[in-house]
Amino acid sequence: MLRDPVEKVSCVGCGYCCIRNTCAFGVALHAHERDKICPELEWTGARYVCKLMGTHPLADFYRQELQSGGGCRSFNNPWRQNVRPRTDEEAQAIVSGTPWPAPDDDYRGGL
Repeated sequence: MLRDPVEKVSCVGCGYCCIRNTCAFGVALHAHERDKICPELEWTGARYVCKLMGTHPLADFYRQELQSGGGCRSFNNPWRQNVRPRTDEEAQAIVSGTPWPAPDDDYRGGL
């Protein structure tokens, strides 16, 4: 399958990608916490960062394998416009297939 080139959009640290699909490393390290936001995903007060890609001894390996710096793959999601800490309930909603509240939902969570 050939794909059209897509403009790269910088990551803003909204957490959507990592919360939606916990990476294989996060699953392997925290299999008992699959119903929560990955413990390796850390809120810094301004954005989410993956602790595996920071000071971890295998950080270079993780950055390469997870294609860090390759740009946002979910650039149309509204979380990008409202970068904030997410609740476990919000995480469960996107994991179960409801990526964000529908336009007619009462709870918009700032999205």
